Amino acid sequence: MVRTRDICLLLSLGAGCLGCTDGPFYAMKRANPYFQAEWKKDRALGPTFQDRLQELDLLKGQLASMSAAEQEQWAQRLAAIIQQDPSGEMRSRAVNAIALLPSESATTALNVASGDDVEKVRLAACRAWKLCSDTAARDMLLSLAQADESTSVRQAAIESLSAFDDPEVKSALTHLLDDRSPAVQFQVAQSLKTLTGRDYGGDFEAWQKFMAGEDIPEPRRANVAEKMWNALPSWR
Repeated sequence: MVRTRDICLLLSLGAGCLGCTDGPFYAMKRANPYFQAEWKKDRALGPTFQDRLQELDLLKGQLASMSAAEQEQWAQRLAAIIQQDPSGEMRSRAVNAIALLPSESATTALNVASGDDVEKVRLAACRAWKLCSDTAARDMLLSLAQADESTSVRQAAIESLSAFDDPEVKSALTHLLDDRSPAVQFQVAQSLKTLTGRDYGGDFEAWQKFMAGEDIPEPRRANVAEKMWNALPSWR
């Protein structure tokens, strides 16, 4: 059973707990004995950043077994972290957790996360919206897929849209086949493959014709033996 009181205390200290803030070198610090020693000193003064991350991960694993009332309480607490915590890592982990909670508080928090300045938080929001499968989730993912400044976020949104078998989604993805980013085009093809059961690979023109209603035959795929044979060096 979750140590609810302890977790609540740790997470409530978020806004003021900057002892071990995250950043591009956080993973390197975790492997560094010097920083590990410093964090032990910090822990003597109160919960460290690493403590809070671990407790948040523990909470995520226990949410499904909680009552509806408890889930709503945690949705509000997680929403506060998403809106107020100074750490992008904490905000993204809170998004991962709140995605498991079906509540208005969670939806509001995901809307906030979708506009976060930190790319990692918006990526987490894309994954979270995929689990919601409602109109609000679809609309936000369409917006992120079309307009986010980050190609990575756009790709994540497009991947999540593969869970929405919806005419508006298919139409939007078809238009994105003309995107200037090859990475976006590739992800669109992958999502359309999931939605339609067809596979035209990177032939975006074939995808566009098929989505327009033409009966385009799928290209023949080489079997494993053919791929191995074609990979052999030629002596001709």
